[in-house]
Amino acid sequence: MTKKRKKVAICHYRVGKTDGVSLEITKRKQILEKYGCDVKLIAGKESNGADYIIKELGWNNNVVPILRENGFVYFNKNNLNVSELNKRMDKASDIIEKRLDFIQQKEKFDAVLIHNIFSFGCHTAAAKPFAKWIKKNKFPCLSTNHDFYWEREKFKIPPNGYLKKYIREFMPIKSAYIKHIVINSLAKKELKKRFGIKSHIFPDIFDFNQNQWKKDSFNKNFLRSIRVKSSDLIILQATRVMPRKGVELAMDFAKKMREKIDKLKGETIYNGKKINSNSRVVLIVAGYAEKGDKKYLTKIRLKALREGINVKFVSKYIDAIRDCRQIGNIYSLWDAYVHADIVTFPSLIEGWGNQFIEAIFAKKPIVVFEYPVFKSDIKKEGYGVISLGDKLKELDKFGLCRLPEKSVEQAAETAIRWLVSADLNKKLERNFKIGKKYHSYKILEKFMVDELGL
Repeated sequence: MTKKRKKVAICHYRVGKTDGVSLEITKRKQILEKYGCDVKLIAGKESNGADYIIKELGWNNNVVPILRENGFVYFNKNNLNVSELNKRMDKASDIIEKRLDFIQQKEKFDAVLIHNIFSFGCHTAAAKPFAKWIKKNKFPCLSTNHDFYWEREKFKIPPNGYLKKYIREFMPIKSAYIKHIVINSLAKKELKKRFGIKSHIFPDIFDFNQNQWKKDSFNKNFLRSIRVKSSDLIILQATRVMPRKGVELAMDFAKKMREKIDKLKGETIYNGKKINSNSRVVLIVAGYAEKGDKKYLTKIRLKALREGINVKFVSKYIDAIRDCRQIGNIYSLWDAYVHADIVTFPSLIEGWGNQFIEAIFAKKPIVVFEYPVFKSDIKKEGYGVISLGDKLKELDKFGLCRLPEKSVEQAAETAIRWLVSADLNKKLERNFKIGKKYHSYKILEKFMVDELGL
């Protein structure tokens, strides 16, 4: 007897981008399709490749920013009184619920995967309709909570009793149909402490069995497209551009490497590149800035100009998958890794760290600021990294983060030694093996097979 092909919905505010949650959704879709599932993506309109768009699900859609800014003390907005906030949230929730009901009537899903909708503070109105939809249809749900509202300063404090009660009920929700997943041990402890909810830990995963990313006929001109020479020392910052990613710390590292580049001139580094007298240090920033982070982007652009740091902001040439557009080739994020000599990952806060495991797979030396989850969950796995330490100085006069000078100096000196070390490729191979042991698809695959009956 032929086994029925399961229909599974994966739901988030957006899909098909290069942010961490979108990348994790793509991985889950691949696993489900491997087991013959028919997978549909449901998301807001700022998405690529969604099967169903619910525009009210996008966190920049019309009323959603108004609800967000009136919903938390941080934004200091009082456009809506409590009654109006209640009505607007209910209206947005009702629209989302009706759209979900319409989609379910058409698709008849057997299971659903939810990402961040029951945990993130950016769009609180979305939690209630998804909770009702799951209860109504009684299908199993795996809810992966990458970010909790209390982990972000701006979403910590709701200003009124209505919103506090709403959050207690739905963010996250206790349900017989929902299994909650977190991506680090700190979140697991806090979820149990705050709500008595047990959860499973599944950190970011990666397909370690795929072919290594290499230079090919498509990406061979990537550096020429962004006006970087192949002989330059290339540092890649692969994250989005936002304050918690600490992009300014990557810039400080790049600046220090520029001061020390003479130590590498005439040397051949670990990947066969010859550093010559004309080689520059170039920081490539591959990620994009959200609408709410444009001021931060301006700050770091100005920092680059003030301090003479050679930074290339190349997000217009980068997308989740390769493409050809009017401006020329659009490269995948993986193409940027191919051309990098060093990867920086100076995040101040991360739920786990997609770009960390990408650098491990790409077999690149990685420069890390030791953020809390790195220290609690990742460091103990045993990777060799170039550390920027775990301490910051006070903000500079422009509101940007600063490291102790000694931390940047030591990281740059370590990087110089590593780049010309005969042992570096062995170290990177060892990192790869550790990553494959702890973060390959099979870790999550078995859990999904068991829980969803694949």
